[in-house]
Amino acid sequence: MSITTTAELGDTIPTVIEEARFTAQFKAVMAGLVWKITKEQGDGSTVNVPYWGEVTAVGLTEGVDMTNASAMEDTNVRITPAEVGVKIILTDKLIRDNMNDVKAAAGRILGDAMEKKRDQDLLGQIDDATVSIGGTSTPLTMGAIAAGRALLSGNATATGGPAPMPYVMVHHPFTLLDLVDIVTPLVPIAGSASAAGAWSGGAEDILRNYSIGRLFGMPIVEDGNLDIATSTSGKGGVFSAGLGGGIILATANEWSVEPQRDASLRGWELNIVGEYGVGEYLAGWIVELLNDASTPG
Repeated sequence: MSITTTAELGDTIPTVIEEARFTAQFKAVMAGLVWKITKEQGDGSTVNVPYWGEVTAVGLTEGVDMTNASAMEDTNVRITPAEVGVKIILTDKLIRDNMNDVKAAAGRILGDAMEKKRDQDLLGQIDDATVSIGGTSTPLTMGAIAAGRALLSGNATATGGPAPMPYVMVHHPFTLLDLVDIVTPLVPIAGSASAAGAWSGGAEDILRNYSIGRLFGMPIVEDGNLDIATSTSGKGGVFSAGLGGGIILATANEWSVEPQRDASLRGWELNIVGEYGVGEYLAGWIVELLNDASTPG
């Protein structure tokens, strides 16, 4: 069992840690982009979100009875929330030497860990998309983003029909650098100068604020929690966002820090436990963009 003692935080003992810097986590963004559902207590262990199939209208002949009836068919999307947690143990001596600031610091670190876990779980749903565009060594292009948007709006009725708006595009910062290179060349690049010129206002915003903003009516969002550790590529994507969108976050229990005294250990356990589940509502309402995410250099 890992226990945080004065040995682990010895560097902070002589100082006031009120102004301490924390290991920065990438901002968790996906929870604000997906369809959020709250599972009420006593509603069972699963969240069920059905979607309906289509029925077909037919031409009629005057005076002839309409004998063909269509049946409504539903398909259930089932999400089972599960517990997620993290714990830090702080000894009494550590708390005495650092006052109570160390407990506040531990609470923030725990919260950041939970946010990162949930963000990565939601990002993982993009991999379940029906269509994947690109490849592990393929740079991101505006054409690929436009194609992703077109696939959402043109999704066949047999697989759920056109994805409802709004749409959003999410990718790793290393991959989005490809767009920066396209739209902000200080020296025009053959084949891309026209694109940069047509989007001169956006190019100026990138140069000033490093913010791509919107493309093809969609916000372009960067998320450094997207997994590129196992390869030099990342699986971002375009999807239908918000209520009724392509990705679902079902929360059964929001998390908070709960301290627990361990007298024999002479310390405190700081625990966070939450309960949630993630899933895709319709895979056709998500388009994966698989692109190179090599470290810039």
